[in-house]
Amino acid sequence: MSVEQGEAEHSGLGRTQVEACDLDVVHVGGLRRLVRRLLGGHTDVMTEDAVLVADELASNALRHGTSDRSCRLALFDRGRLLRIEVSDTSPLMPEFRTPDQHGGRGLILVDRLTASWGVRRHAGHKTVWAEVVADRLAGAGARHLTVAGAGPPGSASPPTRK
Repeated sequence: MSVEQGEAEHSGLGRTQVEACDLDVVHVGGLRRLVRRLLGGHTDVMTEDAVLVADELASNALRHGTSDRSCRLALFDRGRLLRIEVSDTSPLMPEFRTPDQHGGRGLILVDRLTASWGVRRHAGHKTVWAEVVADRLAGAGARHLTVAGAGPPGSASPPTRK
């Protein structure tokens, strides 16, 4: 498995552990194990949300992106914030689409399970990033926990901002 370890800083949240892997070498299952290991092997809601978000971003890069594809995971604020960054060399930007039998739910899930997410363009590649925050999940106000009963089945529409 091609994994790099290190430290990083995030605007005022201090230094923390960083894991990085080459998605053209590491299978998505290996990435899921890496997320769980970085989060201390816990099986709580934040960990499972983070695993799902990392899996979705990596799967999108493998399905729609082009080599070189990589993932960087950084844990900040004493383990309360996980930043997931997935990079690839495709010029195509991620887009919401209407869900159907072939997909279209991935970015909706990312939007619902994260505190924030976005895309940064660089020379020759892009990075799709997302942040999963443990404190946001503590109460009943977590978006991903309250949306399920918000309307009739099939009435969800893709979010328009982030």
